[in-house]
Amino acid sequence: MRKIVPDISQQESSDTPAGYWEIKRRGLQAFQCNMMLKSIELLPIAKERFIVDIGDSAGTHMLYLTELLKNKCQIKTISVNLDSRAIEKIKKRGLNAVLSRAEDLDLGRNKVDLFTSFQMVEHLHNPALFFRRLAMKGNGDFILLTVPYLTESRVGLHQIRHKTKRPYYAEDEHIFELSPEDWKLLFCHAGWKEIFSECYYQYPINNPLTRPLWRQWWKATDYEGFWAILLSKDLELSDYYQDWED
Repeated sequence: MRKIVPDISQQESSDTPAGYWEIKRRGLQAFQCNMMLKSIELLPIAKERFIVDIGDSAGTHMLYLTELLKNKCQIKTISVNLDSRAIEKIKKRGLNAVLSRAEDLDLGRNKVDLFTSFQMVEHLHNPALFFRRLAMKGNGDFILLTVPYLTESRVGLHQIRHKTKRPYYAEDEHIFELSPEDWKLLFCHAGWKEIFSECYYQYPINNPLTRPLWRQWWKATDYEGFWAILLSKDLELSDYYQDWED
């Protein structure tokens, strides 16, 4: 992974620290790449893949995927972000990028093999509407995403909790931090069903003596891990709801 993308310091708008934090970030990226490869293996066989990464901040995952699959198929990618700084970084890496809010994304008639979205949907004010619009207008049947793993759902809004008194952006704030079961309900409501899901734990979970003590510290300072799910479009239950916005 490091050979493909040696520098991940610009992964987000603010620099990613080196050392432990880089190792932590690369571990998560390796998990996400594994989930992308697993998802693509489940798709119909094709010589060319069109992947759209919604919320991409630096193009890193698309670089990984293009290199990892270079001997199997041709990869075409588009990265989507509402931040012009992210779009500039991605284009400097030779990748295609579109400046757009996730909820307003319009790719025309381009058929998408797989949408991806890594730690993005928890930043949305209306994730249900985003998934519904993607199901109705996205021209793709599959989306792979990761979100922070929590066993109990909560409203994030940490900037308000901490009484932040400075301008901040969507990247800086989580709105909804849901448990896997609650996310699944929202996905079903918005027109998507689960194909598979896996959890990536950032910290040791095997020691029954220390886990209860450490877990309290993890919950106060960080997430225990991240949850990945591959979804396929299924509008049957979603269509019973009669008051969707256009």
